Amino acid sequence: MTPAATPTETPARDSRPAAVEYPARLVRTLPFRRGTFFDAWTRSPERFSELLPDPFAAGAYARIGTPRPPDAVRAAAAGVIGSTNRAWGADAAALASAERLRSGETLAVVTGQQPGLFGGPLYSLIKAMSTVAAAGELEAQTGQPAVPVFWIEGDDHDFEEIRNAWLLDRPGSPHPLRYEPEDEHVGLPAFRRVLDDSILDLHAQLPEVLPETEYTGDLLLAARDCYAPGRSLSEAFGRLLLYLSRGSGLVVMDPTSPELKRLAFPVYEDAVRHEAEGRRRITARTREIEAVGFPGQAGPEGYGVFCTGPAGVRARVRTDAAGERPEAVLDGCVERLSAAVLLRPLVQDFLLPTAMYVGGPSEIAYHAQMGDLYGLHRIPRPLVIPRHQVAVLTRSQLRVLDHDGIGFDELSAGDEAALNRRAADPAAQSAFAKANEVVDASLADVEQAAGAVDRSLTAAVRRARGKVHAILADLEVKSVRAAKRRDEERRQRFLRARNALFPGGAPQERRLSPLVFANRYGPGFGAWLLAALEDPAADRRARNLLVR
Repeated sequence: MTPAATPTETPARDSRPAAVEYPARLVRTLPFRRGTFFDAWTRSPERFSELLPDPFAAGAYARIGTPRPPDAVRAAAAGVIGSTNRAWGADAAALASAERLRSGETLAVVTGQQPGLFGGPLYSLIKAMSTVAAAGELEAQTGQPAVPVFWIEGDDHDFEEIRNAWLLDRPGSPHPLRYEPEDEHVGLPAFRRVLDDSILDLHAQLPEVLPETEYTGDLLLAARDCYAPGRSLSEAFGRLLLYLSRGSGLVVMDPTSPELKRLAFPVYEDAVRHEAEGRRRITARTREIEAVGFPGQAGPEGYGVFCTGPAGVRARVRTDAAGERPEAVLDGCVERLSAAVLLRPLVQDFLLPTAMYVGGPSEIAYHAQMGDLYGLHRIPRPLVIPRHQVAVLTRSQLRVLDHDGIGFDELSAGDEAALNRRAADPAAQSAFAKANEVVDASLADVEQAAGAVDRSLTAAVRRARGKVHAILADLEVKSVRAAKRRDEERRQRFLRARNALFPGGAPQERRLSPLVFANRYGPGFGAWLLAALEDPAADRRARNLLVR
């Protein structure tokens, strides 16, 4: 086996990995489940035009202006981004993108996510490639250079959410991995979590869990290099994302760097100064959302500023003292500031020339609440578009849908009800149904006749009828089981598909690590995914089922 390529030995954007020679086939798109703000917005964006501009309207991209952060901010931020990508092993395409951010004509297309173990869930990579695809669309429609940027939210402190990674083992069952450091450091932000030697235990488990393919050896070396002891969780995540997105031009951004904190200080200062007004505006927008039948995604306390203390724990910055100036409150904390969830996009769009933001359902709901904050901070508001939502199927899993007749959403159930309905013999089902009808009809006559003799016998007849139905139901279950035993191969196919597409009951993209797919399809999986999302048939307003 050839030695693993390091993240610096990667092709430029015009020389993508050979995996794209075997493109994905978009087999179908499925509607989102109804009932959420995101679903309603994607179906009828014109209905919510006061909350979010319609990104699907004709000419929407062409109407985007050129956001112009202060020249000094743009140049300094681009320099920091370039340094981060260079230090984290970015390839030539990513470094060229970082350099392009220095130009006053360049637009940024941004997405983001908190870091996670072994790349986090698959949707982090899907977000990244969806953003690369959007940057290509924007550049093609406007003629302006557009750079895809992935904002790593290292200030996130929910360790329970980011310490787990899910794989599929060799039999195809979900297998969780959990990082158990020597010291949990409750409340510590992700960027301050430095991997200790406990991570080596997880590296030792990877080859025992992942099915061995021609790509496994190189992938394990890359994972070990990215998630090495001594690296922060943010850096480890960023390195792996750069490795998986090679050739795409994606750049990662670490907003926890002291230089970027200093550059963003005016946003934090304004947020402290205008906290009451900002929360009032969020409350007003939330009422508008509630008026059309949806709850707000976050409360008004989602607007605010935090300072990370010496022990690494965040505390909210408050200006309760009368007449206290924001700069006095923030003095000495500049490089340790971080934003609450509804302030974070404003920090991002102050530092970057953000023309478009690519978000998931929750993030787009946040943006609906915070639109008025852009005017408060005098920052141009980007056009918000949904990320692609994807499920990657094998041909065997596609057969479960097409040949076995199982609906995609039926696989999300934690039981075999969908299989049972299709496993039962039609003749047997008909016979049982007829038997139940005969029982009801016959015992109805018995109940009437017996009741005429003695009304107390009516209840006894009803109990007898219930027992007969129970016996028939038990026999029907046994009949279904017998049919399933006759078709055990189909049952195993169903279980493998359910485990792969809804591991532990959660959608594949929200649980499985991208390592699962890089191990199956090779180091070009990111490029393969990008090629699928650039297909004109790919739909940002539906779930895209891809098969290779």
